[in-house]
Amino acid sequence: MLRVGILGCGTIAAKVADSLKGNKNVVIEGVASRERNKAKKFAALHCPDARVFTGYEKLAASEDIDLIYIATPNTYHYEHAIMCIKEYKNVLIEKPFAMSKAEADSIFFEAKNRGVFVAEAMWPSYQPLHAKAIEWIEKGRIGAVKYVTANLGYDIASVPRLNSPMLGGGSYLDLGVYTTNFALSFMGDDIRVSRVFARKLSSGIDRDTTYSMESEDGSILGNFYVTMCADTDKDGVVVGERGKIKFTNINNYRKIALYSQDDTLLDEVEAKGNYIHGYVYEFESCAKAISKGFIQAPEMPWARTIKIAQINDTIRSMM
Repeated sequence: MLRVGILGCGTIAAKVADSLKGNKNVVIEGVASRERNKAKKFAALHCPDARVFTGYEKLAASEDIDLIYIATPNTYHYEHAIMCIKEYKNVLIEKPFAMSKAEADSIFFEAKNRGVFVAEAMWPSYQPLHAKAIEWIEKGRIGAVKYVTANLGYDIASVPRLNSPMLGGGSYLDLGVYTTNFALSFMGDDIRVSRVFARKLSSGIDRDTTYSMESEDGSILGNFYVTMCADTDKDGVVVGERGKIKFTNINNYRKIALYSQDDTLLDEVEAKGNYIHGYVYEFESCAKAISKGFIQAPEMPWARTIKIAQINDTIRSMM
């Protein structure tokens, strides 16, 4: 049984806590907030058996916690990860993992020196349909990949943290990390950013961002779009020489469908469980990896997180 501590009691933490109710492999042992009443209310609603901690430091120091899930605002991920790692706590860090590649490198340096497990909570990468799509490609069912596209948009511009530069707001850091992870998953890690266009608010926050990437040898092209001002279809497509794979909701796969070159449906797989069940996979992956003494999650290795952070830096510099 993996004993989890939740650091930060926001919306995403609540969804994660709800998804883990009744799980036989993972239990929420503690929750922490700077405000005790907030932590008590969170626990009462989402994990009533969890211990309440006032202050993140107390959670990090607790001997009853095996892994700490960091769900604080983006700009605090680095600070809180380092604090936990220095207490020799395994950590799962909500996306975006860090605000820069330099921060990501520093987190992994500290973790490696202490033999501590660290993973990014990029939940689509842990889901069975993600692995199935990769399997189809590796088996050559669509031939060599030539083109990848995806979009992700929600009407969430009214959310305060998304409008705050101090909290790492904006459409790209909140949503673009998913499309970038999608690109790396199906284009490979040997890709670069070729074009970025962002519509910004007066605060400097990007309300929506369109960007293109291509493989270093020019054989694969990718186009991606994210927005926090409208609900899009959230779908993706990977096109190969002999067919294509269509993804329903790249943020939490609902279905993947395999088509031949002439658009004949060859195979399709739908997700099991309800929408919120998708969070469970990342925690079960952590439990399995930690039980084996690993310090990385196979589904989301450190090299992938570092590459995403590097691309994030580039895209933000080109906005």
